[in-house]
Amino acid sequence: MDDHELLKERFKSAVSSAVKAISENFDLEIKFDNSNTSKKNSLNLPDVANLKNLQDFKNLRAFADSEALKIKYNNSNIYHKNEPRGSMAKTLYAIAEKIRYEKIGSNELKGVKNNITQCYENKFKSRKESEIKGEADVPVTEAFELYLRSHFFKIKQNKATKKTLNYWKELFDKNLNPKLKELGEHIEDQNAYAQLVNKLIDNLEFED
Repeated sequence: MDDHELLKERFKSAVSSAVKAISENFDLEIKFDNSNTSKKNSLNLPDVANLKNLQDFKNLRAFADSEALKIKYNNSNIYHKNEPRGSMAKTLYAIAEKIRYEKIGSNELKGVKNNITQCYENKFKSRKESEIKGEADVPVTEAFELYLRSHFFKIKQNKATKKTLNYWKELFDKNLNPKLKELGEHIEDQNAYAQLVNKLIDNLEFED
């Protein structure tokens, strides 16, 4: 095994250990194989063979942290009980729940907060402001996530993110902003948080 492969194996071992520690599930089976299928008490993560640079490794670490937090803080019964109808509503609901459990973990673990925040900020580093020419270039799901993350994670803004938010700012400021504080107060109560998220999604009045 050459040095490069040895480094990848050590990285996989470190990520696996971190996931088990964060999720508090030390019997969890972790695979790095890009598979979409997983059996009970197992987690599939991206194959490290596809990682080409340092940011790729950081992105995988952030993804793994997020999945570990989902295992620990997301109750699937509560999630499905409150899940709204309609594909758009379901997507926004999933985004909000992901932010909820990532926020809890970030409040407790600085390293997790840095991994998740830097990974998300990196998504917009290569995007050019000139590529965003109109509302059609800004999916509402992307703007919705950016709006919530900007509040809960204090995401650093650049020209691309500012322009992304600009198309939806008026709608979000009117229907989301007044309830952000209350949403934050329910961050550790999944059921109350989910119910409030559903009300906010209804207020946005999106149709599939």
